[in-house]
Amino acid sequence: MRAGVLKTGLPLWAEIVLILAIKALLLWGAKQMWFSQPLTRSYQMTVPQETIGEQLIGPAEHHPTPRETASQPSRR
Repeated sequence: MRAGVLKTGLPLWAEIVLILAIKALLLWGAKQMWFSQPLTRSYQMTVPQETIGEQLIGPAEHHPTPRETASQPSRR
């Protein structure tokens, strides 16, 4: 029988489980190191959603409702 790729003497299934466990540990470590906390401890760098919408779509145009037009005096 042929020895495993790592030449550890372990069966192939054990080597695969070992490599997957090491990979999961490295992924968890990377998550903890780079993605667990925000860049700042405060919310000073947050942008309101309205500002983002104005930048992407443009400022909202105000269309008067029928009530608003009825309550305004007519200009002559």
